[in-house]
Amino acid sequence: MAVAVPLLILVMITATFGSDTTPGCAPALAGGVAGPTGVALAGLGEQQLQIARNGVAIGRQRSEPETVILAELAAAATESGFRNLSNPTVPESQHYVSDGESSNADSLGPHQIRAGIWADRLGGIAALMDPVTQINWFYTQADTIPRAASMDPGTLAQAVENSAYPERYEASMSLARQIYATFADVTTTPADASADTPRQSQGCGQGGEGRPVQAPAGPFGDAVVAAAARWVGKADYAWGGGTVDGPSPGGEYGTFDCSGLTMYAIFQASGGRIRLGHYTQNQQDDPRAAIVPFDQRAPGDLVFFTESGATDSHHVGIYAGRDNAGQDLVLNAPDYGQKVKIEPLTDWQGQRWDFRRFA
Repeated sequence: MAVAVPLLILVMITATFGSDTTPGCAPALAGGVAGPTGVALAGLGEQQLQIARNGVAIGRQRSEPETVILAELAAAATESGFRNLSNPTVPESQHYVSDGESSNADSLGPHQIRAGIWADRLGGIAALMDPVTQINWFYTQADTIPRAASMDPGTLAQAVENSAYPERYEASMSLARQIYATFADVTTTPADASADTPRQSQGCGQGGEGRPVQAPAGPFGDAVVAAAARWVGKADYAWGGGTVDGPSPGGEYGTFDCSGLTMYAIFQASGGRIRLGHYTQNQQDDPRAAIVPFDQRAPGDLVFFTESGATDSHHVGIYAGRDNAGQDLVLNAPDYGQKVKIEPLTDWQGQRWDFRRFA
């Protein structure tokens, strides 16, 4: 059962969602922590590790017992592998940064929460695509179960998730204990607030924080991100990979290179009206592209990277908003041995960044 940019995502931008009295707004949430984890563990990627770390940090912020935190970790490991998953059956979810797609009913996010049951209660799809909201959801549900702290963690995970396969959670317990031991001593002070300042559920009130790809550039920018985000965590990198119709053959889901992915996303978002060349500098110089100052960047803009002293850009990605620490994000096909993913813009620190907007 249970509940995330694409991309992916993971990663948050500031947005306005109406007045503080909006129906369905959830109560204040523990905010977790932000920033790189600085660890390597069990084959998990950095985005997965950040979700896992927040399972521990939020549990500690809420003063949850170790057994309850272990239950949350086992549940997230089992339900999604600590990935923030969108779902094609919930189209709105694909406008948000995610780490892949779920095919389970209308389930979203790390805990695979059912959108049809929980979206209105938690603050909408934006809230369900926020891993922090999902982790708080698990603990809030666990807190309603009598004697939860004395239950076996696998049993408690099943009591919250209500899975058709309850034995799965016990299989994740070894990983849960490993993660807990790794992050048990991490500071629980949120990156942007004191430890006793609760985070407001995104989607509630003014200035709520979340991971949706909101775009002053409008629906076209959203469509560019959504087209590329469907391949996050799936398509492999290969030089020359990608066409306007999708990935080139190779691997389980096909291949893209950086300009193949942007060529595909722009073509799809424009309904086939904009066909770019399959080369970074050609795309950057395209006369249909508007030059965008850095302070006016918006999701869906293409960002080109040029090494110091070089004349031509060597890489291109799609600007995808900001994460919960305020970092700018880029959705891109990075390099050999990697899949399409979302990563911080600062990964290209020291290079020139040029933004271009198509419409």
